Amino acid sequence: MTSPYPRYHDSHTRCLNGTWAFSFLGDVAEVEQFNPDSVVCNDTMSVPGVFDASPRYSGRRGVSLYRTYAEITPECESQLRLDGLGLWARIFVDGKPLGTHQLPYSGWHVRLPASSQSRRQIDILIDNRLCPQRTVLVEPYFDFYLYGGIYRGVWLREFNGPTIERIGVRVLDRQRGRLQVHVETMDEVPHDTPMTIGFDQHQPMLIEDGHWQGKTRTFEISVPDPRQWSPDNPQLHTLHAHLGEDHFTTRFGLRDIRVEGAQLLLNDEPLKLKGICRHEAHPQFGPALPDAQIVHDIQLLKSLGCNFVRGSHYPQDPRFLDLCDEHGLLVFEESIGWQPRVKHFENPEFVDRIVQQTREMIRSSFNHPSVILWGFLNEADTDAPSSRPVYERIVKAIREEDPTRPVTFATCKPFDDLNLDLADVISVNAYPGWYADMETTDVRPLEEIAPKLDAILAHLADNGLGDRPFILSEVGAGAIYGWHDPLRNHWSEGYQADLLETVLHKFREDHRITGLAIWQFCDGRTYANSQALARPRSFNNKGIFDEYRRPKLAVQVVAKG
Repeated sequence: MTSPYPRYHDSHTRCLNGTWAFSFLGDVAEVEQFNPDSVVCNDTMSVPGVFDASPRYSGRRGVSLYRTYAEITPECESQLRLDGLGLWARIFVDGKPLGTHQLPYSGWHVRLPASSQSRRQIDILIDNRLCPQRTVLVEPYFDFYLYGGIYRGVWLREFNGPTIERIGVRVLDRQRGRLQVHVETMDEVPHDTPMTIGFDQHQPMLIEDGHWQGKTRTFEISVPDPRQWSPDNPQLHTLHAHLGEDHFTTRFGLRDIRVEGAQLLLNDEPLKLKGICRHEAHPQFGPALPDAQIVHDIQLLKSLGCNFVRGSHYPQDPRFLDLCDEHGLLVFEESIGWQPRVKHFENPEFVDRIVQQTREMIRSSFNHPSVILWGFLNEADTDAPSSRPVYERIVKAIREEDPTRPVTFATCKPFDDLNLDLADVISVNAYPGWYADMETTDVRPLEEIAPKLDAILAHLADNGLGDRPFILSEVGAGAIYGWHDPLRNHWSEGYQADLLETVLHKFREDHRITGLAIWQFCDGRTYANSQALARPRSFNNKGIFDEYRRPKLAVQVVAKG
């Protein structure tokens, strides 16, 4: 598996991906008190991987145990880095619990204490049951399937002496290559500890600006031979930091993104975002996509003429963001959420966790130039007064972590949303022509698309929001792959193609629409219960590709549009 950025280059960092021992334990009553010592793992499972996408455990809900062994230098501390997992997890090393993870799709760093033993047993307990107490951020009604397992890569890093935890690179002047660099370490560093920074292939230089303040150091520096990053010319720079024996590399791009009136400007040039919403989904792998599939998806996105992708509806795989950086695809990244309700706004634990995940998403993805928008809580009950303090708190947290990128959130209540004034960019999910006017008898209600979008835009202008960029963050129609019907109506490939052709025409001709994110890239598994009566095959079939990336007729329309 490709190692995503940041990268560690000392000899004591290694990947733990591969085949782990595995046991499905089922309905464990008190999982918080569970001790894995007595478990004999009689099966195997791929890491990354989700057990409930495998043939033997397909659709099973319950507790499972992943186990592996690692050789670690005796008396040496180390760190386990997991790039994403879910839904709930607890990690044990040599039978001792070290932490609990309750943020599906988010990365997780766990510190392992030193031991006199070199062979260490690592157990990860995974619970994919939907439990209000443990999995407060996700709900059974979500319109995407919630899997259990280790979604992304696992890395083990030994350290001895000062160790860099994170480096954030903020672009101050893209043309001159001037940066503000913020370094965070695992432990406090003596005030006068030297550190060197090098860029690309240039010789490293000793940093004399700023001093260590406990675990942090912030300074300004310039990149030799600066190259600007843009979608048409995605030039990237690498930063190499050396602190004692520690060698840490991150990657970034010199670009800026800002809102000016109703325009979204990248490097002072107005953007017209043609894109698509994408889930990390595959019927064989769930969200644990192999490298080859991610590369395949990137190639398909580029073949559509897209310059924009909305990562729906959770923090994205860092490997995918690395490729977006390299291929010039702009990204709207959001923390997890799908139609949160009033009960969530009134639950302090929910609010605390979504704020935590949003902060961690930003800290993880901060250096990716492809990420231009931060979002959260897709299609919430934003017409409820109780949503306001929650949205204010999340927006405040985003701006504290990153004042450089615009903030948005996808609303499905554009006429009643109480929080749109908090957003720098207005993003609206609307499905005219699909979830059509219930009084219509038209089997192909395409004529309602333009008037509905005009009504939304007029309402925003009437309420003082017409001077902000507008993104149609979801729009689309369902189509069953291979279903061709002379009526070209709902669920046929023909109707989906015709609807998207109508939408794309409106998008091209209306200067008020800054961006378009078609719902969606590929069909994805969803409800596995009676709710599937509204989702044929238990899939959301609005993909312009099916779940195996086979193209529907709409692919030709989107590629032309």
